[in-house]
Amino acid sequence: MGPYYRDTAQGMGRFLDSFYQYPILMLLLVVVVAGVATYVWRKVPKE
Repeated sequence: MGPYYRDTAQGMGRFLDSFYQYPILMLLLVVVVAGVATYVWRKVPKE
């Protein structure tokens, strides 16, 4: 589990670092999550 786990942590760090380098990605992620949440919320039948 050693090398694979270490590589996974580095990959996640690179992924998170890209959000700090490009703040527009964070804004885009928030918009996408809000859109998906709204879509799912409207799809769920109300009682």
